[in-house]
Amino acid sequence: MTFTDLGLNPPREIIADDLLAVSLLDITWRPEVVRILLISHKRELSDLLAGIPHDVDLWEASPDAMANCDLMWKALTMIEGIGTASASKLLARKRPRLCPISDSVVRDAVDVPGRTWDVLRCLMEDPVARAYVEALRPPEAAAASLLRILDVALWVLYSKGAAAQQVREEARLPAAG
Repeated sequence: MTFTDLGLNPPREIIADDLLAVSLLDITWRPEVVRILLISHKRELSDLLAGIPHDVDLWEASPDAMANCDLMWKALTMIEGIGTASASKLLARKRPRLCPISDSVVRDAVDVPGRTWDVLRCLMEDPVARAYVEALRPPEAAAASLLRILDVALWVLYSKGAAAQQVREEARLPAAG
């Protein structure tokens, strides 16, 4: 929940609170990237964010909304020092209902290289699948987006990291994968 709730999160601009929140998900920002995001490309990125709805779920998004997400994705990943995981985590912070995280754990879980968002969108279009994901929501995550709940579930099930292993052991779940 700290990723979601930390500091301010204005919908039309990237601010230092966003970069700090994303750093909680194992992303390190190089100083030149911070300057680009917060200073030199601030206006361009804000204009792109303005074209992406902040109150729409991935499974209900229009083709225009998804096209605008693609434009923002391209703008971010063209910045030297921002990879796909960093870009997806920043977009997930700015549009938590629309933009899923796509890091190595999620990509391995989905197992369709280059199509992660499409696969997750297709999954979440199914009301039964959404109900299963919703059933995983702990009471303290009432404000989290359904995509965030899905991301955490995928992380718990597929991450090979020690923290995920500990969660699996406490929940008596099988090893990663």
